[in-house]
Formats: sequence, C-alpha cells, structure tokens
Amino acid sequence: MMRRRPLITLQRHTFHMPQPTRARQIIAAALLVASACGSPPADKAPAEQTPAATPPAPTVEKGVVAIIGTGTLAGALGPALGAQGYRVIYGSRDPNRETVRALVQRSGPKASAVTQPEAAAQAPVVVLAVPGEVVVDVAGTLGDLSGKVVIDVSGGEKKVAADGYQELTSDSARAELIQARHPTIRVVRINLPNIVYFMDPLLTKTRATVFVAGNDPKARETVANMLFDLGVDPWDSGPVRFARLFDAFNTLANIPGQQRRPEGYQVVMMPTVPFSCFFDMVQFFGFGEPTELKQLPKFPRREPAPTCEEWMRRLPPMGAPPQAL
Repeated sequence: MMRRRPLITLQRHTFHMPQPTRARQIIAAALLVASACGSPPADKAPAEQTPAATPPAPTVEKGVVAIIGTGTLAGALGPALGAQGYRVIYGSRDPNRETVRALVQRSGPKASAVTQPEAAAQAPVVVLAVPGEVVVDVAGTLGDLSGKVVIDVSGGEKKVAADGYQELTSDSARAELIQARHPTIRVVRINLPNIVYFMDPLLTKTRATVFVAGNDPKARETVANMLFDLGVDPWDSGPVRFARLFDAFNTLANIPGQQRRPEGYQVVMMPTVPFSCFFDMVQFFGFGEPTELKQLPKFPRREPAPTCEEWMRRLPPMGAPPQAL
C-alpha cells in the first residue's frame, strides 16, 4: 500500500538555553510568542536595544504600509518591511515618543510616525498591530477605510477549560466582525507566524507557512505578495470565515508552552499529490464550486508546483480513477 505524506506538518523546534534573568525571560517570551499565541502589546516599547543607524535604501521601492501600533509586533514587522523596500507609516497614540522615533529610524529612510487615523489615511494597506481585545473597536476609529486592505493579525478569545487547556471558543473570528461592521473595506486575516521569522525567515532552515483569508481575492493576493517579500510562504485560505480555523491551530501551538516543554512548533505546508490530477473533486465529493473561481488570487511561489504529468511519473500505477457516487 502506498504511504501518503501528510499535507500539513508541524515543524518542531527544541531550544536548550541557560537560565535567563526574569527580565530576559519576559523579553524573550514577548518576542517569541506574541504572535499566534496572543495579542501584541499596544503602543509599548519593543525589547530594549541600541537603535541602529538608518538602514540603506533598498534597490526596489515598493508600496506604502500603515502599521497601527508600535509595540512588539510592529517592532519586528515594520523594520522587516522597510528592509524590503516598503514605506512604513506607524500610527501611534504618541508619535513623538522617543521609542517610536527609534523604531522609525530602524524602519528605512522613508519611514515615519503620525497619529493612527493619519497613518491609515496615507496607505492602501493597513496592519492592525493592536491587542485582539480592542482590534475591532480600533478599526472603527481610523476614519474612512473604504477600498483599503486591512490586515488583522489578532488571535481568538482565550478561555481556560476545567482541565487547564484552552477552550475552542471562536464562533467567529475578529476579522469577520470587522468585515461585518465595515463592509466597504477589504479585511484580510493572516495566521501570524512566530515573529522571529520576520527577522530571520530561515532561522530553522524551513520557511513558515502563513495562512491568508479574506473575502476579496485581490486583497488576499496583495497580502500574499507582501508576506512573500518578508521571506515566509503565504497559503491561500479562502474567505475570511475560514480564519476561525487559524485560532484552532494557535490553540494547538500553545500546548507545549502550557506543558512547560522547551519546544515550539510552526505550521509548514508541503506539496502532496493533488486529487485534482486524477478526478474532479467538486463532482466526486459533492463540493460546491467557488463563485470566485474565475478570479482566483495569484499567490507567489518560490518554485513551480509539480505538474500532473510529473505526479503521474512519480506515482506507481493506481488503477482507474474513482467514480462519483
């Protein structure tokens, strides 16, 4: 019997580190798990570090991105975008604060910081890098966002069950709530990877997979290209309601930490044999046909996907394809 490789793998990272001081523990925890395992702090200074000189301008200039918030996530994402040629505009409640100015300095020669509504007004893409508890309300304070791509990175609600593990509580993701309240904006939810991948995409020798969900195919494509530039691999996750599944993955990612094991896991999607090379999945399984089929987003790839002919060559004979019931 042919053994099939799984479609989804959880890459394991085991760390053996000397016992840090309490302050270092807090900083490390914020940098390592502030993404999928929780919400990024709002307008708090990133981990203390000596401000670097303004990085050299990249050879290719790309689009403008507003990042609402200047906390831990913004402190990793903004400089990474700046290094790839994006002009970053931070939206802060106090844009003149010293730590915000230092963050701007690290984010490229054209980076700036203004108030949150001003930042959102100046960019076609807006990243909501604020705590999940307030992200829906903050989206409503940014002025007219009609037509803009608004990226939500917040996780779901956290509730503890009787056994100490988390409950699966997300009946609707926060991105869905934002989209429902503001139907003229194009909300995209991403399953934020461990933010160290924005600093070093090949830290573990394998690129992280980032799920991208949104009702607008072109908005998903825009976000996919931005993530690709950052060195991670975007994966088309369909409409925004499927963001609910992201929160389930994040709950699984929290388990090693709850068990106090020195391990971390990152979702990595790898190519596997596509059923569509052998039979029509829509017809065979009775799936519906997506209404966006003629305008599917074009996600970038680092290498071409194997063709059906290549899969046929690799696989042993499997007999006639299955017939629809």
